[in-house]
Amino acid sequence: MQINQVIETYNQGAADYDAIMMRYWHIEREPLIASLQLQPGQTVLDAAVGTGLNLSAYPEGVHVVGVDLSLKMLDEARKKRVSADITLKVSDLYNLDFPDNSFDAAASGFTLCVIDDPVRAVKEILRVTKPGAFIAILDYCKSQDPEVQKWQELISDGALQLGFPTGKIKWYALMDYDELLYNSKLPIEVLVDDRTESLNPFSCGCQLLLKNSKA
Repeated sequence: MQINQVIETYNQGAADYDAIMMRYWHIEREPLIASLQLQPGQTVLDAAVGTGLNLSAYPEGVHVVGVDLSLKMLDEARKKRVSADITLKVSDLYNLDFPDNSFDAAASGFTLCVIDDPVRAVKEILRVTKPGAFIAILDYCKSQDPEVQKWQELISDGALQLGFPTGKIKWYALMDYDELLYNSKLPIEVLVDDRTESLNPFSCGCQLLLKNSKA
């Protein structure tokens, strides 16, 4: 999916995004952010912050830099009530406008399944986070059940091209986290790999905690 199509889709769907996530993919964000073990004074990257569903979970005293390509999604994020110090800016996840080793940690929610090159995106997150940094990810993913995979194969084209709901959220229904985590040779240590399996092919997900193991 071309990047301009992604931006257009999420600009159009920004006002409805929170309601859609609440109905179909609602997951509390506090455990995800708590897994980063953030300390006062640290700086964390929220990669593709969207409407800011993670933001209220960040503790006071932490500086969060939330990046996204969609201005409309960032407008929604600015409405959230937060305790942390928040900076929101437009930035491309493939080419983040930050020096190497800028962040103590990073988080990403429902992001890698909507982009064409998740390996490239994770490489960039690894570049801008420090060695040893924790990276927390919450996402939709390919099921590990072959029978459910068959249904995901059937919905993949529609989910990617038309979206679900139509025109609101587009994603890759066969996002393969086994391939990303264990076969991509990225400098990461997988600390937590918690999969949510469901007979509903729309509801398979994962919550991950990675450690940046670059030299």
